[in-house]
Amino acid sequence: MTETTETTRARPVSTPKIVVEEPPLPRRTRRPIDGLRLVFVLVLMTALAALAVVAERTLTGLTADLADFNRVVPSGPVDFIALASELASLVLPPALVFILMIRGRMRTTVELLAAGALASIAAALLSNWLAGPAPERLHDTFVPVVDGFDGTAVPAMPTLLVAMMTVVSRLQLPRIRQVAAFAIAGSFAVWLFQGEVTVGGLLVSLGVGRAVGLLVRLVSGQPSLAPNGHKVAAVLRDNGYDITALRADPVDKYRRYIAESTQGSLGVLVLDRDNDGAGVVVRAADQIRTREEVLPRQMVTMRNAVNQITLQALAVSRAGARTPKLRNVLRIGSDAAAIVYDHVPGTILGKMTADEVSDDMLEDLWRQLARLRRNEVAHRRLSGRTILISEAGKVWLLDPSGGEVAAPDLAIRADLAQALVGCALVVGVDRTIETAIRVLGRDVVSAAIPLLQPVALARSTRLDLKGRRDVLSKLRDALVSSTGQEPDQPVRLQRLRPLSLLTGVGVVFAVYLVGTQLSDVSLTQLWSQTDWRWLFIAIVLMFTSYIGATFALLGFVPEKVPFWRVLGAQVSLGFLRLFAPATVGVVAINIRVLTKAGVAAPLAAASVAANQVGNVAITFPVIGILGVVSGSEAAPDIDPSLNTLIIVLIVLAAATVLALIPPVRVRMRALWSEFAERGLPRLLDVLSNPRKLLVALAGIVLQSASLIFCFYTCLLAVGGAANIAAMAVVQLVGNTLGMAVPTPGGLGAVEAALTAGVTTLGVSATTAVTAVLVFRIVSFWLPIAPGWVLWTWMQRRDLL
Repeated sequence: MTETTETTRARPVSTPKIVVEEPPLPRRTRRPIDGLRLVFVLVLMTALAALAVVAERTLTGLTADLADFNRVVPSGPVDFIALASELASLVLPPALVFILMIRGRMRTTVELLAAGALASIAAALLSNWLAGPAPERLHDTFVPVVDGFDGTAVPAMPTLLVAMMTVVSRLQLPRIRQVAAFAIAGSFAVWLFQGEVTVGGLLVSLGVGRAVGLLVRLVSGQPSLAPNGHKVAAVLRDNGYDITALRADPVDKYRRYIAESTQGSLGVLVLDRDNDGAGVVVRAADQIRTREEVLPRQMVTMRNAVNQITLQALAVSRAGARTPKLRNVLRIGSDAAAIVYDHVPGTILGKMTADEVSDDMLEDLWRQLARLRRNEVAHRRLSGRTILISEAGKVWLLDPSGGEVAAPDLAIRADLAQALVGCALVVGVDRTIETAIRVLGRDVVSAAIPLLQPVALARSTRLDLKGRRDVLSKLRDALVSSTGQEPDQPVRLQRLRPLSLLTGVGVVFAVYLVGTQLSDVSLTQLWSQTDWRWLFIAIVLMFTSYIGATFALLGFVPEKVPFWRVLGAQVSLGFLRLFAPATVGVVAINIRVLTKAGVAAPLAAASVAANQVGNVAITFPVIGILGVVSGSEAAPDIDPSLNTLIIVLIVLAAATVLALIPPVRVRMRALWSEFAERGLPRLLDVLSNPRKLLVALAGIVLQSASLIFCFYTCLLAVGGAANIAAMAVVQLVGNTLGMAVPTPGGLGAVEAALTAGVTTLGVSATTAVTAVLVFRIVSFWLPIAPGWVLWTWMQRRDLL
């Protein structure tokens, strides 16, 4: 879009027209900071619910203490505040609607009414749930008792007011805000003194209102605060820049302009509050997973971004490296700012070809990095998109906003690793290494070898590496060869891997599940009532399952493999399940033990794949048969449960929807092709060999039966009893879930599934949880020690 505008200065002097070229700006936008605030509110409300469960007396005691003030506070002021706050609460909503309609804000009026209605409905539903089916501790914490009857847990009027004020918070309504604050605070103060609301209910009311208001703002959006090009041009001219043209420069996520003026070409970066909070969730996840030294700085608010960009640009320039010179920082109203710097015409490295980049240019880049290194300044965003080759053939470093001064050595080495990868993607590995060693020296360049890993690279570089991952390994190997340095292990940059996070969540969930259910159980009494004879049998059955797993695998291996070696590998899995999901660990260890025993790798993988298919082919029909048998024995006159049928239909519908997603179909097709190529022939070989088929089937049945009877004897050990066929269904479903959930041993999910399943068989909740706890100790925690011993022994002898 090209437009012209004529700006007027304070003095009546004619000014030339300014040509403005930019795409149309959106009238409304969804601000990332609102999403961040919504997440924060939901986290606080979750923490409040957890506090109500684990520290019920804290909140109820605080509510009782506040209610005691009603005896000492004179009734006159309390009655006056009650009347005034109630009057303000009744008058405020229609007054807000009237003001917005007078101002012509019809859309905001609709948003206001929608937020109020949703907040009132949410408060009513939550109050009904807390007064009815909610757990007892939540009921006691949030529901007040008024004259011997349950009161309203979450009052609707304050929730409505909070939601409405959240929707209109960006408008200039100072008096309205003051009245709303008085109405909300006054109502809660009076209700707390009179015992008509609890402290927990008060906090929930505020949280629900805030959450609903933020949700409405996110769904509907808000009027954009971004200034258009005309406002930017007017501010530049008012500050002494003789602008003749302003053209948008869409090179990255920020709003950038190139301004033509009598002072030369200028670059203009415009920041506004519409983007406050952008990328914070991703940044928070990166901070949890990755060490701080290699992460670029995150700018949460506009003011923070302005400070970070300007200070880092000055630091890079002071270090002697080329970066566009910062000229000025200008405010555009109260919600935006413009950073003005010299514009350097040129081409970014990522858009150039190898022939266009000379060795002199590469050496110039390494000299710029050497200057940053000497001054301990880290850039942290180096990539083919932030390295500019000017028209004069000089290297300039763009966008240094993510770096820092007095940077640690790891951050400076990461900068070099990023630049090496960015150059290698364009000019190749050999030229990149030769020019870097020529300028920086072998020792400096070799220090970047351990950081040649995806997590140490800028996000843009990781995108450029898609489909070219071999560049990293080639660059690493060539650096080792060129520098003569021993290949160091990659620096561990990840603080927490996703698998470790899932494991931690599973452990916390399991501990919470068992801990809350056993809160009323006497461990001394449990110890005295446990039948240790059944427990001993359960332990024997647990280790029998390893024998079954050994026969199940050997039945699919035509080659001769030592039985005891495979058995040792199965026991080792008891230790390795701590570090990997069950399916991944079983497949990897079984393939490894077969290849170490002399089976060719493709044939070993095919045997393991056939074993997995055999397990599935037997387990699921057995679950179905046992489910029918257990149901008919328990209740022969009862038809199949409608809820069960609904669940089955939902699962089938979900599977159908997933099958319609192209990436899922491609992955499933690849898995089937791999199995058809390797696993299916092995499976057919077993089916054509009666002896092998018998060994495989016997192993699978022995493994499943051992675990079923182990689970059943654990229930008998704690004094419980149930239909063994039904217990078999519960155990098989729980074991299958443990294989599917991506946490070691299915932690958390297995405990929940087994406990829920056993309680449906008529076993009390306390006995069910205790039996599941004993079973998991026997089947998951007890094998860890012998598994570690065998794992270490087999590793030392190169058997595994």
